[in-house]
Amino acid sequence: MLRISTPLTRRLAWLVLLPAFTSALTAQPVPCSPEKALLSTTDSAYSDAMELQRRLQKHNFTVRCIFPTKFGSFFMVDHNGILESTVEGEACFSTNYGGIDVVFLPKPQTFAEFEITERRKGSGYLYRFTGTPSVSAGNKFKFGTAARQYFLKHDNYLIIVSDDQLVSHLQAVLAEP
Repeated sequence: MLRISTPLTRRLAWLVLLPAFTSALTAQPVPCSPEKALLSTTDSAYSDAMELQRRLQKHNFTVRCIFPTKFGSFFMVDHNGILESTVEGEACFSTNYGGIDVVFLPKPQTFAEFEITERRKGSGYLYRFTGTPSVSAGNKFKFGTAARQYFLKHDNYLIIVSDDQLVSHLQAVLAEP
């Protein structure tokens, strides 16, 4: 579990992590990171990422690479002055259908109690996340993007993509056991 304990460090972490989180949600193709930046076998999300990779490959997805993202930074909450993650980890899959961001919870936890509310603001979108797991913004519309995001909850996965055709492909993948 990641812990950041000083108030100054927490503020600096938000300045660094929030822009990284929101930039991961653009509809741009996801290039593969250099070899050293790929998801490590020691990453807490590694086994879940490999399981999802196998599932995707069974449905004609070509997974070019998997690398960690800063998505988990949105799931950092203050517990008695210590910033802690409420998720197991996250990964970005670069595939032939586009980029797929995934947040993982430790099994047997699921995203069933996690609620996402979307609101239009100007030409963009605002999102509010409530329930379990907790998020840093609490019950506020603080997450904004220019492009609409699609969220798929399945078991211990929260899948985030910005392409509606990719959503259809993923729904077919997740429909099968």
